[in-house]
Amino acid sequence: MGDPEPRSRKPAGETRALLLAAAVERVRSDGLLLDYANLELEDLIRTAGVPRSTVFRIWPDRMAFIADLVRALFEADPGFDAGFDGETLRVLGEVLTPREGGPGTAEERQLALRSAVRVTVAHNIVAVESSVAWRAYRTMSAALASGDAVPGGDEIRALLGEIEGRYLERMAALYEQLNAAVGLRMRAGVTERDLALAIMSVIDGMSDHRRIDPPFVDRARTVDLGPEGPTDWHLAGLAVYGVYAAFTEVTGT
Repeated sequence: MGDPEPRSRKPAGETRALLLAAAVERVRSDGLLLDYANLELEDLIRTAGVPRSTVFRIWPDRMAFIADLVRALFEADPGFDAGFDGETLRVLGEVLTPREGGPGTAEERQLALRSAVRVTVAHNIVAVESSVAWRAYRTMSAALASGDAVPGGDEIRALLGEIEGRYLERMAALYEQLNAAVGLRMRAGVTERDLALAIMSVIDGMSDHRRIDPPFVDRARTVDLGPEGPTDWHLAGLAVYGVYAAFTEVTGT
């Protein structure tokens, strides 16, 4: 016989919140396993102390619960809603804040863009590694890309597409603001959403290589890109700046 249900009856909304909180904590401590073996509903029900019958009314099967959990992981991550973590947004905010005397010369605006990319990417690539939501996202997307059978593969693919779409919309809006602040526009044939996807791919790929060989990836590269002279760059920052320069052009050209 299974364990008896908790005596106290909890509303469905409270049960849902408690079970998702228990699962999020499990993912924080153990990660998200590809077969979700560490997310057995019966175990989580005992941990959360919620009524079993209510849980199975909310989620008729484990894949329905996993889908809600993945959404909860992203929605609990402030960096997902904002596009970046707080420190990255602070640096970008300095670039986006209107300057006294106007936006400056084209050279000054390019310098501001390089400075923003150089600082924010070096910080953000580390922040991504500490994000439970993005680690779960990469685990599932890598499994789908490998061609291996993934439990609930079609549902997970659709869910990741929904989450990625929402993220790209936020980032596209941010890059539109950044372009306006530094006097850039998208080149004909590409959009801010294309730029967002390309930059996200650079960060995700560089993060994967960083886990394999962090000293090589994190070693500063001293590069001369303009009047500021030789400057130390993280390799990911250089890659992102290269993408940005290829996708945009100075307004009026």
